[in-house]
Amino acid sequence: MNNNPVFIDTCLFKKSFSRVRDYSKAYGNRIGFEILSMFDLPEFEQALRDNLDVLQEHQIAFHGPVFCAEHSAARGSAEYEETMRHVRRTLQYARILHSRHFTMHLNNCRVDPDKKDRMLHNAHENYLELCELFGAVGCPVYIENTGTILQKNMLLDQQEFTDVCRDRRYEVLIDIGHANANGWDIPRLIDDLGPQIRAYHLHNNDGSHDQHHRLHDGTLDFTPVLRKIMTSTPHADLIIEYTNPKLDGPGLHEDIREVMEHSKTFTANAGDG
Repeated sequence: MNNNPVFIDTCLFKKSFSRVRDYSKAYGNRIGFEILSMFDLPEFEQALRDNLDVLQEHQIAFHGPVFCAEHSAARGSAEYEETMRHVRRTLQYARILHSRHFTMHLNNCRVDPDKKDRMLHNAHENYLELCELFGAVGCPVYIENTGTILQKNMLLDQQEFTDVCRDRRYEVLIDIGHANANGWDIPRLIDDLGPQIRAYHLHNNDGSHDQHHRLHDGTLDFTPVLRKIMTSTPHADLIIEYTNPKLDGPGLHEDIREVMEHSKTFTANAGDG
């Protein structure tokens, strides 16, 4: 049974962080927020501080920095130091808001095949460091499948991602949009990593680009995907991750209600069984 709220990623709100108040008013504790760490924006931290009062009334998760971070960088490098500067600032608010989890990308940069093994080694070392930092505040670190073939920044294909997560016992966040853009077999992915899957990013695309479109705006038939998620990983957090501010409105409300309804329907059916 999934009694967790449906989460919205705050990347959608950009500078209008106060929009969380409107969603809080509309849904109460049925909604949660995944906060994308964007301390590279000068106004981000102040906006976050200004809305701590309402955020503290909801379940919160943090998505690690993306645009200014590279977890595949070697310790001691300039890229590593900049990444960790943003991570430590995120950690302060993860402590304040009792963050449910912290999501990490193994890489964001393009992948040089000759450096792939070293990148993965560095990312695992950095993962262990993040686990120590965030573990001290009771916040687990989840590994997300990231990158696209088109952008040449996909570090691991489906089988490699599955094998690495199994071997290293990662707790996993499955990004449905990234999987679709890379042609992954999503039902198989869920079956293979089910015991380790803790959360999902929900969005759609054209099958090649990481567009973060609405649930039914793309090549992926999302209804059976939601059913698969609910039947195979009923305790996983469901995070709607849109990035275009134009989707902040009726469309988002419609998708929130749909995800909530799937969760409610599954819970009712499970109770009947």
